Amino acid sequence: MSSQTGSIHSPERLYAQAIAALVPFFADSLSDEATAREAARGLLADYEAATPKELQLSAQIIALGWAALACLRAAVAAKHLSVSEVVRLQDSAIALDRASQKATRTLEARRKERARNPKAMTVENTSWDEGAFQLTMNQALEKLLDANAKLAAYLTPQPTQSLQPTQPAKPKLPIMFAEPMTPSVLARRARR
Repeated sequence: MSSQTGSIHSPERLYAQAIAALVPFFADSLSDEATAREAARGLLADYEAATPKELQLSAQIIALGWAALACLRAAVAAKHLSVSEVVRLQDSAIALDRASQKATRTLEARRKERARNPKAMTVENTSWDEGAFQLTMNQALEKLLDANAKLAAYLTPQPTQSLQPTQPAKPKLPIMFAEPMTPSVLARRARR
């Protein structure tokens, strides 16, 4: 392995790449990029990844979970969405959750394998898969941005249609009150 290839796949560089890929997932909910970076760093640290593959899977799990939550939040909060849009967001959340569960199972299997036989860990079974990482992160980010856009459209105040103040609606009275109050009507009501 050349020194250039080694530096491209250095743990520090991969960790920085994982954090950079996670920043957009936290940028909307946090005020600045530094805070978003710190949130991503903290979540990645919680996974305690020991190999580049474990780091990759950890970042993917975080991104998929965050995107699934965004889809569910938009499906619940955005009241203007049609039923088909709500179902589509829920389907996206389910698909993202399934992908997250699959990555979680893979991560757990890698950890068990590493704990069982650390000498069997080779570059091939611990290396970072750039293609899979980029594909998963892009899919999760696309779903997150779509959900956030739907939610933002709902939260943005819509301009009013007319400039005239609207009058409060008159309360509708039950049919029983619409009858003229004659002695026969009053007698009938008294019997009830």
